[in-house]
Amino acid sequence: MEIPFSYLGLSIGGNPSRCSFWEPVVSKIRKRLSVWKGRNLSFAGRVCLIKSVINAIPLFYLSFFRAPSGVCKEISKLQRKFMWGWGSEGRKIAWISWDNICKAKEEGGLGIRSIELFNKALLAK
Repeated sequence: MEIPFSYLGLSIGGNPSRCSFWEPVVSKIRKRLSVWKGRNLSFAGRVCLIKSVINAIPLFYLSFFRAPSGVCKEISKLQRKFMWGWGSEGRKIAWISWDNICKAKEEGGLGIRSIELFNKALLAK
């Protein structure tokens, strides 16, 4: 076997502080976000898809490795783009700041997890 190798879908022997290590995770998220989903789903449907699918894809990697800030920003950027109208022409308006959306429902947000805080919480377990 050669290093790095893959075990249970997790790259072993790679450098997790490099963004290239996280490229399979980011590409999986991009593949799940098709243009028709952004156009045809309602706002509530997009929120549900972000909460259930997009936050679950990097869960295994985030529970073992600390993600670089560039990767966290890229995943958050994909979430934001999908939330405000993925696949539609032109630039969409973000009506609420992303920090407010990431708050808990009890605090007035939508309950979407912040990737950076979620990564810290998983590593602290």
